[in-house]
Amino acid sequence: MQVPDSPCSTIPRIVIAALKGGAGKTLISVGIVAALRGRGLNVSVFKKGPDYIDAGWLGLAGGCSCYNLDAYLCSREQIVESFLGRSVGADVAIVEGNRGIFDGVDPEGSYSTAEMAKLLKAPAIVIVDATKMTGTAAAVVRGCQGLDRNLDLRGVILNRTGGSRHESVLREAVESACSIPVIGAVRKLSLPGFPQRHLGLLTLHEHPAALQCVNEAAKVVEDSIDLDRLMAIAGNAGALSLPAGAGAEIRPETVKSGTAEVRIGIVRDSAFQFYYPENLEALVRGGARLVEVSALDEEALPELHALYIGGGFPETHAERLAQNSAFKKSLQQAVAGGLPVYAECGGLMYLSRSLQIDENVYPMTGIFPIDTVLKRKPQGLGYIRVRVARPNPFYPLGAELTGHEFHYSAVEVLDSTGEVCAFRVVRGHGMDGFHDGICAGNALGTYLHIHSLGEPLWAQGLLSKAREFHAARLLARQPKISTFRETLSGPSSEEPLFPCRAKRT
Repeated sequence: MQVPDSPCSTIPRIVIAALKGGAGKTLISVGIVAALRGRGLNVSVFKKGPDYIDAGWLGLAGGCSCYNLDAYLCSREQIVESFLGRSVGADVAIVEGNRGIFDGVDPEGSYSTAEMAKLLKAPAIVIVDATKMTGTAAAVVRGCQGLDRNLDLRGVILNRTGGSRHESVLREAVESACSIPVIGAVRKLSLPGFPQRHLGLLTLHEHPAALQCVNEAAKVVEDSIDLDRLMAIAGNAGALSLPAGAGAEIRPETVKSGTAEVRIGIVRDSAFQFYYPENLEALVRGGARLVEVSALDEEALPELHALYIGGGFPETHAERLAQNSAFKKSLQQAVAGGLPVYAECGGLMYLSRSLQIDENVYPMTGIFPIDTVLKRKPQGLGYIRVRVARPNPFYPLGAELTGHEFHYSAVEVLDSTGEVCAFRVVRGHGMDGFHDGICAGNALGTYLHIHSLGEPLWAQGLLSKAREFHAARLLARQPKISTFRETLSGPSSEEPLFPCRAKRT
């Protein structure tokens, strides 16, 4: 990861916040990023908080990877370094907040969007859903100003306004009472290209016309928001100091493929697409060559030394996943042969015996002796912390891991849950409120989503196990060294000098 040479940076930047979730923040943020890019600007994009779906849309709009900034999962120093390093060469950095601007893990708003804006010394723009509201909008904005006077709140975007009269009254009320500009007003509109699902927007990979939707959002922003004014606000951000010792990382594209030590498969298709780019980059920096595979369309795994199955929505592809028996058999054989497999959330569901959706039951791979059932309400939602309590392929005993979970599926487990699960849940829900991290051979499945910046043990463990498996396969392929007795009288009944540690797949 490249970082600025100077001890501080004045990269133009802005944080886009809202008063609540569902206020149209993502649609407007995507439109702003796409519109600025359409003007020829190089935009770096970030999503505050643990989120894959919004980040995917922001990345498409910016033509780049969108990185996550979360002070609960990562240290403040790591966040600043990541932000600066990934904004090098950008004309402007856009950070989309999450939930309401002051919403955090406690009443004080710890780890909120407002706290992130202050950490990055970035001006904030707040989106106000003006539905059935006029002068009250001013009271709400004024309240935000008074609640935290250290927050650099520079502007307002009104969303879902009515006619010109409604917009005029709102503008005058906010600007006269709050002394900050209204830089845009978006009318009530219907964009059917942005359908919702229980975890937010429809995922980028499942959308049939994602780029068209991004372009529509850009057109709305161009017509409704003063982008010149927004850029002027972004250009007045304060100087942000670079943490000591920053700059050790490099971008993954600078790692030559010839230096890769191991091949790690990434199951990536419309069923599994929840991957932090930081996680994949950590694997590449550690010497891995990433190989994308599809559980929907392919019949067999390629030659691999480890496999990473991320989260996603296997429930919307349950029938196709169940019908691809060839791929399931290939994965079963690979796990039986010792292939290290790390499966998060949707990946855990895929490695279970079955997935039940209403009255329908779909056979999955059967790697773990559990069944998963899709519920109508969230089973785990928020930050989660676990303690590694039992031996497993990837983590040392006693380690504490912090991540997040958001799943509507529940696990039906055997009575021996505690004997096959590596994690003890300290905070959150996991599989049953007490356990998580089910193991079978070198496969581990968990509802815990890890961000590699905050938990370097994740990449270290996966890479180490991949190297171990690779070494075992190389050893198994060496010509057998015959004993003198074998040379004279044929094969010996003794074990070979170099026994095969891993079954070929």
